[in-house]
Amino acid sequence: MTAIDWMTGAGRVPRWAAATILALAVVFAGLSLATPKYAFDVIYYLGCAFKSTSEGDWPEVHRQTYDHLRKSVPEDVYRGLTESPPGIGPYRSTVAQDPEAFRQQLSVACYKLGFVLPMAAMAHAGVDPYLAARILAAIPAALAFALVGLWLAGKVPAPLAVPLAVAGLFAGLFQTARYEYPDGMTALAIAGALLCFAEARLRAACACFLAAMVIRMDAILYFGAFLGFAVFLASGDRRMRLLEAVGWGLAALALYAVIAIPLGTPGYQAVFTHSFIFQQPYLLTTEVTVTPAQYVEVLVRQVQMVAAKSGKYPMLIALALLAFGFSFRNKALRPYGETALLSLLLVCFHFLFIPWFDTRYYAAPYMFIVCCFGIVAWHVGRARFGKVETN
Repeated sequence: MTAIDWMTGAGRVPRWAAATILALAVVFAGLSLATPKYAFDVIYYLGCAFKSTSEGDWPEVHRQTYDHLRKSVPEDVYRGLTESPPGIGPYRSTVAQDPEAFRQQLSVACYKLGFVLPMAAMAHAGVDPYLAARILAAIPAALAFALVGLWLAGKVPAPLAVPLAVAGLFAGLFQTARYEYPDGMTALAIAGALLCFAEARLRAACACFLAAMVIRMDAILYFGAFLGFAVFLASGDRRMRLLEAVGWGLAALALYAVIAIPLGTPGYQAVFTHSFIFQQPYLLTTEVTVTPAQYVEVLVRQVQMVAAKSGKYPMLIALALLAFGFSFRNKALRPYGETALLSLLLVCFHFLFIPWFDTRYYAAPYMFIVCCFGIVAWHVGRARFGKVETN
């Protein structure tokens, strides 16, 4: 039994369906690489890579980073990434001009070791650093799609599994794969965790959450929400004993400390202020305090922004609640309803602390909401109109 079989039940998947899903994953990766987002924070990941390969001081690393950025993106994109537009604070232009501001900003990038270390290793091996960032975003996201697609093909008929996987892909994973960010890798780890939870492999799920933390430390919020759900809301063999959850929680805190403390990462208040109140260029040396009133004001503003952005978010909330409701009294379907509800709660808990609405943070939970709803809806529909077969 391979690891894929163990996680997904892929041994029951028709060969044509597996081949289709894998082919779509290759196409997905190619499209993602061909249509980059040119996102701002790639500057910092490039800086981390050049710092690891350069013997120069910070001004030299700063120069190398921006020189490489200019060669890697179209000229109009470069101007957008390095010049602060009128009416906006001078953050981007300051970081582009001041090596010290640049150095301080790298503190929020270089500690994402699961992304930065492979990127630096690829740069050491001669791979263009910008291309390395794009590869490390697109390929893991495509693997996440393939993993979930194979899993789906073991839960519903293969002709339904393929379009359902594609629907889950466009819930956010495709957009995520186009960013030159660690979110594609994070999506793979979180997808693995949610899949393991659905299959009642709790220790493997916890290991996946810890892997996600190495990629993005804020994944500790996902892990905390998962442990709470597994202890107090999950049923059957997906329920975790409280003492075991405490042990995993302490392991997560220890991992956080081992990475964050030596690397001097900025505190929560500094990052919150920078992200939601004022983008201070000098992230490490600017003293800030976030009051409860400021936090509430930001949270309310961000919720309103999400509500006005599109109808996708209310729809995903509805799908998660419907999946859980329809499966509540069906023991065979309960794992998928619980996984959909867990996915929704992961998003909510993360948003409570870091109220960004950007889809790339939540690509894996969004995909599982869509896919788990599809599984439940299929089997409930079959039960209503004919004999149901539950895997």
